[in-house]
Amino acid sequence: MKLPHLEWVNQDSPYLRQHQQGFRGLRFDDELEQTFKRYHANVFLRRMRWALLVATLLAMLFVLLDAINMPDPLRGQVLTLRLGVIQPLLLLAWVATYQRSLRDHLQWVGGLVALLSGLAVAGIIGLARYHSFALPYEGIILVTVFFYFLTGLRFTTAVLCGWLTLLAYLAVELSVGLAGELLLSNVLFLTLANIIGSVGCYSLEYATRQNFLAHGLLQDLAEKDFLTGLLNRRAFTERAELSWRQAQREKQALGVVMMDVDFFKRYNDHYGHAAGDEALRQVSRVIGEHARRPLDCAARYGGEEFVGIWYGLTEEQLLTIMENIRAGIEALALSHVGSDAANVVTLSLGMAYVTPQTHQSLEDALRLADVALYLAKEQGRNRVVAKKQAS
Repeated sequence: MKLPHLEWVNQDSPYLRQHQQGFRGLRFDDELEQTFKRYHANVFLRRMRWALLVATLLAMLFVLLDAINMPDPLRGQVLTLRLGVIQPLLLLAWVATYQRSLRDHLQWVGGLVALLSGLAVAGIIGLARYHSFALPYEGIILVTVFFYFLTGLRFTTAVLCGWLTLLAYLAVELSVGLAGELLLSNVLFLTLANIIGSVGCYSLEYATRQNFLAHGLLQDLAEKDFLTGLLNRRAFTERAELSWRQAQREKQALGVVMMDVDFFKRYNDHYGHAAGDEALRQVSRVIGEHARRPLDCAARYGGEEFVGIWYGLTEEQLLTIMENIRAGIEALALSHVGSDAANVVTLSLGMAYVTPQTHQSLEDALRLADVALYLAKEQGRNRVVAKKQAS
């Protein structure tokens, strides 16, 4: 995916910061890394399901070939590994991909299955050597290539599986006394397969991380206000509607808040638009710091107006948060000689405290918050006014 023009993206975007920092170690900052893991799981989920299904069918084919070609007692020992270890592991991993509770752990589930399957194949090769049966060792190369490129494993997990399988194969061959020149040749080819797999898997994950950042930057462009980095009005409406419907289902309270920078036109006229833009950025940063929970959100509503929604808090808790926002903006100490409220930039806040009912809408709450904001201005600005919606 092509990156958007970076000058169009808000400079506080975590996706932009990560792009500028780089990620050659295939690691993002902690919060972004968790988001990437969920993105990767969703992107590669279908591939992992198909890979495990194909692997299960191919493993059954090898069961049939071994049942036909191998002599006793080798046949029984090998089929025990194939039917008792490899097949159940593959099926369990395939079932796990459909369990939403395991979605965040599929890398380790897939990695464990890949490693145990590789060890089982190494064990089958060792049994064949012990019984002097000519079993091609190339099967372990196929297994190695399979989980590097087809299972959706990330680089670290795939590399651990690949190189541990190589060590297991080497230990098995040494234990059964494989001739030195043949062992050297086999290990060389398996080592090359792991090197190619490691490089290819690194490149694949690097490209996936680039796509993730590009997707995040495009989403920022679509949802974020360029100047402040908060949500834009359209994105806020979408998020707030989700919170509103969830609050209706769970009978939770919401705080819907309208905010307005006091006498901002005078600020722009006196200090200039560049200073006004910087003031809005600092104000938005304070507001955003108090709306970080998953169902909370804040947005620039237009001009010097901001809006926010806070989920599942008591009225006292919400009033504390609003007062912290108001005090935090006053503490910025941005000089404002044209304000009648204070000699620094201040914010008026109107809060509607509601428990959404089926006959009420988000627009009703926004109108009530706007009434509260009007009262805050009437009472002298630089204050919080709260109103409750009638049931």
